[in-house]
Amino acid sequence: MTIASLVDEIINGKGYVVIPDLLSTAEAELARSTVLKLAEEERERGQILSEGQRERVYGLVYKGEIFELMVQHPIAIEIVEAIVGADMTLGGFSAHILHPGATNMGVHVDYPYWAMQPPFPIYPALEVQAIWMVEDFTEENGAPVFAPGSQKLGNLPNFEHFSKTAEKITGKAGSLVLSHGLCWHDTSVNSTQKPRVSILGNYAPKFVRPLEDPLHGLQQEVVDRATPKLKQLLGYEFRSALFKDIQRLRAQK
Repeated sequence: MTIASLVDEIINGKGYVVIPDLLSTAEAELARSTVLKLAEEERERGQILSEGQRERVYGLVYKGEIFELMVQHPIAIEIVEAIVGADMTLGGFSAHILHPGATNMGVHVDYPYWAMQPPFPIYPALEVQAIWMVEDFTEENGAPVFAPGSQKLGNLPNFEHFSKTAEKITGKAGSLVLSHGLCWHDTSVNSTQKPRVSILGNYAPKFVRPLEDPLHGLQQEVVDRATPKLKQLLGYEFRSALFKDIQRLRAQK
């Protein structure tokens, strides 16, 4: 599929797309093993966020070069920019671990929509979520579930509608799911004996306040070697982006 058709599918179609083979097997395994190591270290320090059998590891951009690669993957960036703007910022980049026995998270829309009162504005899109499969997503290990087309409804999830229409998204390690923030979704149950890891990216227009603290776990060496795109995602180009907006408005007068 072309970039344009993928963008159209996210906005006007199912509300999500699955793009295979964006990471190599080795890259996916490196990301997964790094997350599990980080989780163990943060667990020992009492710094990890746990919700039952689910855990989150935040600030991944500063916790491994593999994550610097993933957060600005050129194909993902091209698609997301076409939806939320070339001067977008990163709302968050974290890992979600579903341990054996983890149950559904609960059907929801993404930030910033859940912080707003419905009905929600359908256009412009205020968020695109990236779900990186750093291992195979299967019917049994907690793969995400989406209600196709629900992003066009502009409202909170209807659970009866969701249960009748939702589709479980499976795929191979290295694949990427990109979804509209308004598309209703949930995790499923991890009925295996292994933790299932995903990497979650939140991308939004620059005027949306980030979901996560962009300075969480700040490492200066990461900033020093960051590409212009990564610096923009982290908010370092916010002022210059606003200045360009002012220039554009003045030119229209």
